[in-house]
Amino acid sequence: MKKLLPLIALLILITSCDSPRSARSVLTTSTYNGQTSAATTSGAPAGVNLNTTTTTTASTTVSNIPSDASHCKFSTDGVNGFASTSSHLGSYTLCQSSTDKNVFYAQFKTPPVGSSGDVSVCFIPHTTSGSNSIYVGNPMCGTFTDPKSVKKITFVKYTTYSSALINNVMFFKDTSYYYASPYNSTQMTLNAYKICMNQLAYGVTTFCEAYKSTGQYVIQSF
Repeated sequence: MKKLLPLIALLILITSCDSPRSARSVLTTSTYNGQTSAATTSGAPAGVNLNTTTTTTASTTVSNIPSDASHCKFSTDGVNGFASTSSHLGSYTLCQSSTDKNVFYAQFKTPPVGSSGDVSVCFIPHTTSGSNSIYVGNPMCGTFTDPKSVKKITFVKYTTYSSALINNVMFFKDTSYYYASPYNSTQMTLNAYKICMNQLAYGVTTFCEAYKSTGQYVIQSF
């Protein structure tokens, strides 16, 4: 594999999408369409701020990948060799750094695009304890324009969870879908997640149930 690594265009830093929050909401995990998906529990504290500003740096080609990603399974031709696949985002690799558990590397075979151009992918870090998965840091968003490129994601955890281990990541296309009752409207995925979390804080689970049933996201455990 090391002989192939110089072919990979690497290291586009995905930057933070919002400022830290002190409140949190709680999810439990279950299986949905072959992926681990979010299901709600009650009793979560109020207040989730997921307002999004997406910024990325330009692509850089390097001679090899960092040593902390040498264990990752990347595609060198943008067609074969991806680690995973999903119905939402197709073939992809999402891999955690071997030395810094706040750092991940992502690559997608089919970079998402819309009628107006490239579509960002947003990532939300969680820590899982038992059946509960707690949202512990800023959403990170960025575009993936080249299936041969690998992007570095450095999550910024909230102070409350500074020592929490990120072992679960939700990610999705930053685009809109129709969400059934009680949404009864078309929402950007990140906004729909925000509504789900804020309603969950008051013990209302129906928004998160509708978010889950739409299925427009992936959750991967590490």
